[in-house]
Amino acid sequence: MTNLGNNRNGVPFNSRIVRKGDSYGRNNCLTHTEDDPLVEFYDARYDHCEYGQFISSYYASTLTGECEWGSGRDSRETGLNLEGSVSDWFVDADQVKRALAKV
Repeated sequence: MTNLGNNRNGVPFNSRIVRKGDSYGRNNCLTHTEDDPLVEFYDARYDHCEYGQFISSYYASTLTGECEWGSGRDSRETGLNLEGSVSDWFVDADQVKRALAKV
């Protein structure tokens, strides 16, 4: 788990890297089978699990703009909206850099 600090709205976030072979998902019932790690994002204000309230996950290559489906946008430069229906659920560019630091 990585503490990402607060976004510009003051919301604290955590992240977790899920590597090939790691368990993830509700009750850790899934196993990640891809070489590209997943990066999970959590709202740390909540204690639904040890990391906080799960919001979303992305392949590392998506966050760096390297995946075939992306627009080439590097979230380490722009930040990322994690959930469009919740205005506080976004991470700033520096938080994305911290989340990817251990990939």
